[in-house]
Amino acid sequence: MTLDDHVDGTAAGSDDDPGTATRVPLLGEAESRGGRPGAKNVLATEAGKVVVFEFAAGDVLADHAARHPVIIQVHRGRVELTLPDGPIELAPGEMLHLTPMLRHAVTALEPTTLTVTMLLPHS
Repeated sequence: MTLDDHVDGTAAGSDDDPGTATRVPLLGEAESRGGRPGAKNVLATEAGKVVVFEFAAGDVLADHAARHPVIIQVHRGRVELTLPDGPIELAPGEMLHLTPMLRHAVTALEPTTLTVTMLLPHS
């Protein structure tokens, strides 16, 4: 296994390759855009994709749904997620798994960095 600091966040590997570890910076990778969070794709593999979001306090990611299961992890700050069963707060050290097509919105309660990991189907 080798450590790979891919700048573009694309992991490499094959059946003959013993593996690759990819270190990815998360904090400060995107900027809030006037009421909406900034987003940057930081890692893409056949198995999944990781997007980092940077929110200013009060930024809103409007109601939407993902086609694939996702895992949301907060690295700094706090957010409120509006789900069909009601709102929940997510803070650092917590993660939330959403099934495909579950509608949700995200509001930053303070400056926040979070990642969304999209779990892609295997072929």
